[in-house]
Amino acid sequence: MQRGCTVVVTGGGTGIGRAVAERFARQGDRVTVLGRRAEVLHDAGREIEGAHPVRAVAVDLSVPEDVERALEGLPVDVL
Repeated sequence: MQRGCTVVVTGGGTGIGRAVAERFARQGDRVTVLGRRAEVLHDAGREIEGAHPVRAVAVDLSVPEDVERALEGLPVDVL
């Protein structure tokens, strides 16, 4: 895969999601982490920031309208 992709990781604030987000960020990709807890996401974003700032978006993924709003205008290469 070519580096510099836009990657969206659900559950990116903790556990496996955070590890996945960190891996992509360290490889130079632009990463957005999604989850329900804004503070956890922002902390994770600051800690795993790579070549680009990590965007943190608090969203309830069980509400389709919230997901659409969170991703509006964001190109997604990898989800």
